[in-house]
Amino acid sequence: MKICILYGSPRKKNTYAAVQQIKERLRLHEEVEFVEYILQKEPHDFCCGCYTCINGAEEKCPHAAHVQPVIQAMRGADGLIFATPVYVMDMTAQMKAFLDHTGYFYMVHRPYPEMFQKSALVVSTAAGAGTKDANASVVRSLKHWGVRRIYSCGISIFAPGWDAIPASRKRKIEKRLDCVTDAFWRSLGAKKRPTMHTRLLFFAMKQMQKRKKGTGADATYWKQQGWLDGKKPF
Repeated sequence: MKICILYGSPRKKNTYAAVQQIKERLRLHEEVEFVEYILQKEPHDFCCGCYTCINGAEEKCPHAAHVQPVIQAMRGADGLIFATPVYVMDMTAQMKAFLDHTGYFYMVHRPYPEMFQKSALVVSTAAGAGTKDANASVVRSLKHWGVRRIYSCGISIFAPGWDAIPASRKRKIEKRLDCVTDAFWRSLGAKKRPTMHTRLLFFAMKQMQKRKKGTGADATYWKQQGWLDGKKPF
């Protein structure tokens, strides 16, 4: 089993601690290989809106050398984990900068077939509020990628740091993390169809491609996949 983890901050504090517990919980179930990226340590430049990827040449993106290895690692993984602390009520700029480079494989353009077979877990931490919004921002992109099952967990610390959380509250946090991790693990490799939202979105995008409303690269891609002739990626 291979899991790709993306951290939205280089700080090994609360969010990092939560992910370490998730990793240990997954290891209780089976042997797992983790491929991890700390996004700020990778030079993910901001998307410049050049449309190179949208027009079918993602390998020529000005930042392809930095972004494509992460994307290919995600494609090759069985499951995905996105971890971000909350900065001003949302995900970090590092996480957003990376997601901005993934628009070309949104379902409206050229979704990767393997994304329809994956599960993802989104985890965020905050001193107080904001985890709901941060998780929702990441989940929105994953839905447009076609990810089959998406789980999320937001943790409000209400303490100076992970080690300062009162014991009773920490037990509750750990129980929540264990429960969502177990659900995430059970979904990995399971023969389940994507959610109704994903299936409806795929159908709507197929109709759009049939009406030739996308780019030429998109139309060619959908035709090559056989999706315009009744084949489905799930």
